[in-house]
Amino acid sequence: MLNRIYITIIFFLFSTVIYAQDNWMLKGYVKGMTAMQTIDDGGMAIENTLHNRFDLNWYINENFTFTVGLRNRIIAGNNVALIPNYSDYVGRDVGYFNLSWVWADENSWIGVSQLDRLMIDYSVGNFQVTLGRQRINWGQTFVWNPNDLFNTYSYFDFDYEEKPGSDAVRLQYYIGESSKIELSTSINSDDKITSALLYRFNTHGYDIQFLGGVFTESDYVIGGGWSGSIAGGGFSGEMTYYHPIENISDENGTITATLHYDYTFSNSLNLQFETLYNGFGADDMEGGLGEVIFMDLSPKNLFPTKVALFGSGGYQISPLINLMLAGMYGPEGNFVYFGPTLAYSMSDTMELAVIGQYYSMDKVEDNEGNPLPNSGSALFVRLKWAF
Repeated sequence: MLNRIYITIIFFLFSTVIYAQDNWMLKGYVKGMTAMQTIDDGGMAIENTLHNRFDLNWYINENFTFTVGLRNRIIAGNNVALIPNYSDYVGRDVGYFNLSWVWADENSWIGVSQLDRLMIDYSVGNFQVTLGRQRINWGQTFVWNPNDLFNTYSYFDFDYEEKPGSDAVRLQYYIGESSKIELSTSINSDDKITSALLYRFNTHGYDIQFLGGVFTESDYVIGGGWSGSIAGGGFSGEMTYYHPIENISDENGTITATLHYDYTFSNSLNLQFETLYNGFGADDMEGGLGEVIFMDLSPKNLFPTKVALFGSGGYQISPLINLMLAGMYGPEGNFVYFGPTLAYSMSDTMELAVIGQYYSMDKVEDNEGNPLPNSGSALFVRLKWAF
């Protein structure tokens, strides 16, 4: 009951003070999405999601800005009953502060809200400090980001454009127009600290960065990345090396790395290619399809396999209609993914999209010899209104 009252107060504040002050700005959206999913035997699960978001910025003065991002979802369908502990999965919060609330947990529907942005920002001269739940984006590539130590996200979670945040302190000092030094420190739900220093600069048309620090108090990390262009297309990459703190004398560390290239033709056709080497990956996908869809993501667990390939093509059929086809392949386990998307801009603030997903991999069994799901498909129809 207290959670419901708290959320109601937040809604009330958002809807009242925003119009009473010139130094407030509110934006957000409302989305309705229906998902139809099948796994292996052809049985269908239907899920309907009402997804709402508020992003509020309060410009206190020329130095201070306060930001709140509130995400609300109502999910109804037979997935709620079929998937064990589904509300716990949907409402999980990996930050130090648990800012997620499952305020309804019924047999056929659940309601969950989350504050994924809650921060105060102070800027003076070339110095900036940000405290609270925020997104710290150090990634340079598109699908997998070895340099993104703080906010790992899943490519398959396409309905979460803002991506998760972390509870952190971020210090940034801008040396020039395209160079800066940054020290960021976060703490997660397991009370583990990640702290790293980043130096980013531009030279010869390339943004280059180097980083080093400690990841979740378990590994020393060093890495780097770049983004620029070759032959008229975007060219970027990242690499991070992990060395266990407890075995500092051990000569064997682990590397994750990505390469990305994208090119847009004069007729608006855009092609993207990316490859991942994952030193933490397994030799097979013994966990079945759920290992990909419900995997516990981290910079040390970007994908189940050691190698993964990604490609996509996007084409603007008309000024209002966009078509995209994406694919992914993991050699270990012969994992295959295809995902077409058709989006129609109904107006400046409304979009209708149809998204398809197909997954397939080698057959695997659990410890008791029971077959695990190894193929599945889904169709999503989504209507979005932004304000």
